[in-house]
Amino acid sequence: MQKNCAAFHDLSCYAKSSLTIVLPVLEVMGIEACPVPTALLSSQTDGFDTYYFQDTTSAFFSILDTWESLGLSFDSIYSGFLGSENQGERIVQFVQSQRKKSSPLVLIDPVLGDEHQLYGPITEEQVEAMRSLVCSADVITPNATEAALLLKEPFKASFSEKQALQWARQLSLQTGAMTAITSVSLPHGHVVACCRDDESFLVPYQHIPVSYPGSGDLFASLLLGYLLGKSSFQSSVEQAVHMTSLAIERTKNARIERRHGVAVTSILRELAQHRDAYGY
Repeated sequence: MQKNCAAFHDLSCYAKSSLTIVLPVLEVMGIEACPVPTALLSSQTDGFDTYYFQDTTSAFFSILDTWESLGLSFDSIYSGFLGSENQGERIVQFVQSQRKKSSPLVLIDPVLGDEHQLYGPITEEQVEAMRSLVCSADVITPNATEAALLLKEPFKASFSEKQALQWARQLSLQTGAMTAITSVSLPHGHVVACCRDDESFLVPYQHIPVSYPGSGDLFASLLLGYLLGKSSFQSSVEQAVHMTSLAIERTKNARIERRHGVAVTSILRELAQHRDAYGY
């Protein structure tokens, strides 16, 4: 039976990020994606001098209210960028409601910032709301900047292996969630720092010296897809890292302008070819 996912992310009408990455990845992995836009933007915000931003909180609340009145249930709940702090509170309520009748896998990608700064539309109130929201998650996928914000730690440009694992353990203990901290720079390379229960580990990857918008959305979407396909947490992280790296490499080789985002279409064929491995 096909699994479904309530996907709470912004919709950028130009350039790849958020829902324009989440939807194709989940669908090709055999998961019915049910999107609720948390905000409407003319484009993703990285690399554009100006952009239109529309908070969709009113519609967001109405859609979730309607879903609940219909008694709809979901196998997974996946949130990313939020248009307001009130949306975070409503997602917590929605998760609690869903958990009364099923056991959805809840993945929270705490989209707040990168490279030691907040994204343009993010406020301090939204950061605080995200600290509360991640405590409802089964899985969280902050980058190193977002991990610092969640832990209320100073930003770090580089980690030792011990420090990276410590942050992953701290976040897992603080939230009760499986934790994968992306974009962690070590003196000798780059890793995703992970923790599940008492087990912590590092997943290394070959760093490509270019940062494409949407790469974090791609990693989190792939991770959710593999987890719903019953792969272990460590295996899911490893597969998501591999496919994200492949997409970044192909985007770079295609000489796609950076602000257009990671070329998600470059890996859809591989995901479709291996769909049987996900159990659908």
